[in-house]
Amino acid sequence: MATRRDLLALGALASLAFAWRADGADDELTRLFAELGARKERHAGFIERKFSALLKGPVESSGTLVFRAPDTLERRTVKPQRESVRVEGNTVTYEGTLRGNDQKHTFALTDAPPLAALIESLRSTLAGDLPALRRHFEVAWAPGETGRGWQITLTPRERQVREAVSSILMRGAGSELSTVEIIEAGGDLTLLNITPISTPAPTAKK
Repeated sequence: MATRRDLLALGALASLAFAWRADGADDELTRLFAELGARKERHAGFIERKFSALLKGPVESSGTLVFRAPDTLERRTVKPQRESVRVEGNTVTYEGTLRGNDQKHTFALTDAPPLAALIESLRSTLAGDLPALRRHFEVAWAPGETGRGWQITLTPRERQVREAVSSILMRGAGSELSTVEIIEAGGDLTLLNITPISTPAPTAKK
């Protein structure tokens, strides 16, 4: 029969094991974000599918993503219609066509807290800025299915954001982000698949 001393020893070992796993995950996060942050510019294609109980099937869009460190993110949608959203610092610029008319709108990212949190989830991850990401989210790391694979789960800290988004899951391998899964509070799901596009190296000036 286990004595009180045995139970205390088991409790202490369990606490040490939990602390080791937590420290190990934090070390992995630090290494991952250092690797992510080493890339100062990224170009990728994307396919986005939105799933909702109100729709018969997913709504799909596709286009390209461009990220330039430290804080410029641009999404250019090609299908089903052409539009672009550019975020630079705190400024968001939208360009597109609505009812046959060209539209251009600019607004401050801080005026839309849920959108700001979603933008920061992607921008801070691509920039390798873990402290910035943790200002908006609880961040949990887990290993992926492959040797260099990884998954991070983001849970919004702010109540206003949690009312819109329950969690964000990001998966990738090495310094590449491959999928972003946004689970809304109401149960709707957005799945973003990202495929890196190689860009030609700049030619040396003669």
